[in-house]
Amino acid sequence: MKRALFSAAVILVMLAVTSTASAQAVVRESTCTEVYGSNSMTYDCGFNVKGYVVGTPVTFTINYSCTGGCGPVVSFGLRSSGFTPPGTTGHMVGGKRITNGVELTFVFDALKKDHVGNAHFNLNLNMDDGSGNWSAKPCKVNVHLMD
Repeated sequence: MKRALFSAAVILVMLAVTSTASAQAVVRESTCTEVYGSNSMTYDCGFNVKGYVVGTPVTFTINYSCTGGCGPVVSFGLRSSGFTPPGTTGHMVGGKRITNGVELTFVFDALKKDHVGNAHFNLNLNMDDGSGNWSAKPCKVNVHLMD
């Protein structure tokens, strides 16, 4: 009987953890445009995270497209302090290049009172100006928590 009650309790805890983690949703909020010569690049630049639990990984995908030549991604990382407002902290867990995009995973370690937090990243991407001149362009990406 004790073993059955213990097993039932373990299953309930596992279901609670699973439902909390699965409640998190990352939604693209906006796109931005960079222009270099006659080439124009549109990329995902704003994201909202709903149902976040501090310490759990957030994975999102930044897609881009160009009217001319663009890519590959040269680098990707935190911008300025990385996390705002003061008192909000976090760290990057990993990232990978995908066709016409980047997939990034990070964690908020601490949030400002009232569950407020933002993460700020830079995606550096090569673009052709339309005349064969290539240059890395910094693309700002922001992630906001929303309750």
